[in-house]
Amino acid sequence: MTKETKAPDDVTSLIQMGKDLRVFEGPEGRALLQCCAHGVVDAFIIGRVRQRIERALRQLQERGCPFVPAQLDRGDFIPGLDERSCKLRTSMQYLNAHTLIVAGTGAGKTTLSKFHAIQIAPSVGGMWLIDLRKREYRALRPVLARMGIDLRIIRGRRFRLNPLQVPEGVEPIEYAATVADLLVSVLNLPPRASTLLRTTIVKLYQGHGILNGGQQFPTLFAVRDAIGADRSANAPARQAALDQLEAILTALGPEILGYHRGWSVYQLAKQHLVMELTGLPESGKDLILGYLLTAEFMSRIAKGLSNAKMDLWIAFDEAQRLLSQRQETTNHGGNALIDLLGLVRGTGVGLQLSVLTTQDLSPKVPNLTATKIFGRCGSVGEYATVGRYMGLTREQIAWCAHHLVPGLFVGQMAEGSWRHPFVFRVPPLGQLLTNRPGRPGADDGGVEPSQAYLPSE
Repeated sequence: MTKETKAPDDVTSLIQMGKDLRVFEGPEGRALLQCCAHGVVDAFIIGRVRQRIERALRQLQERGCPFVPAQLDRGDFIPGLDERSCKLRTSMQYLNAHTLIVAGTGAGKTTLSKFHAIQIAPSVGGMWLIDLRKREYRALRPVLARMGIDLRIIRGRRFRLNPLQVPEGVEPIEYAATVADLLVSVLNLPPRASTLLRTTIVKLYQGHGILNGGQQFPTLFAVRDAIGADRSANAPARQAALDQLEAILTALGPEILGYHRGWSVYQLAKQHLVMELTGLPESGKDLILGYLLTAEFMSRIAKGLSNAKMDLWIAFDEAQRLLSQRQETTNHGGNALIDLLGLVRGTGVGLQLSVLTTQDLSPKVPNLTATKIFGRCGSVGEYATVGRYMGLTREQIAWCAHHLVPGLFVGQMAEGSWRHPFVFRVPPLGQLLTNRPGRPGADDGGVEPSQAYLPSE
């Protein structure tokens, strides 16, 4: 709100502004609101309401902050603290509609994500904390251990997956088409090579008896060999498919992809995991994450889950490249992760996506993430772009450009009675993350998710 903001003349707008500014608190305020609700809007009532609004606007100007104090005082989730260090509260279920965090390096994105993870972990059956560039989330192991939660770490080379393994409850022929689309996107195959890949996967499913309930799933190595042996295929298409398959198979190797039955995604979704993909090639990260999300989503849809309570929360740290507009437009198959964002909403999966900048960010991402959070950025243009996502005024954008510091954020919740942007800060986590014997910074080499379903050759 600018300094020139005045109380509107329209009665409906006047009442709404009064609610936003919280002028109807207290006995007189409630009486005024009740009078307006019953149509008693004479000059005296309107005058009293206007006086309260003008006083609230003066207080905002004196505070020097154009954001109205948030009316977030109920719920089981604390996004942060307000300017008086009081806890802001809302419903954890609102995170089911996904969250986008935009902030530059050093703004406190990872600390914010850790603060949220500590709250969410006891309330969900599974939690995936995905470190794409760093190894920050492992610091939460002792914190969650004191809460009775076993947070397991999977290093990139410890994954044991078969993307062609049909998820629980999903029809094989339906999954064959979906995983083919995922591979086309990850491998960036041209149209004719895409068709060849799709038909090869279906033929392998038929040959291995997967369509009739078989469980000896073909691997991507078998796909490569089948395409190489198909002399009837278009030569350029076959070579394109072989080149891309060979590249990713060489990068990940049989220690990750050489299993007929890899880890069950259904079981992974029941555990609290840190997935450290640092060191893996970008295409390998795309394949692993795309497969995990696709398999879990299809399994949930097959079970008829809709508008379910959130029981799997997934946080992506430094997800800039995964959500790139450039990658989406240059890939012949599009961007599998972005396509999944809209599909997994309402199935009990909540995603938190963290990026450094809106530059090169796919325009679909802000539309598919209902909760928005942003912190200190590097330019006024960045603040303006994120401000448009959240409907900020020019004064609010200017305030953010001059006042946001590390640990201070502006948020907007997906649902609830308070949808206005609000300022909040993250409380210090130093005491929670104090190093102890077996401290989280130690490199334990990663642990297996569970001995109960380790893969077999």
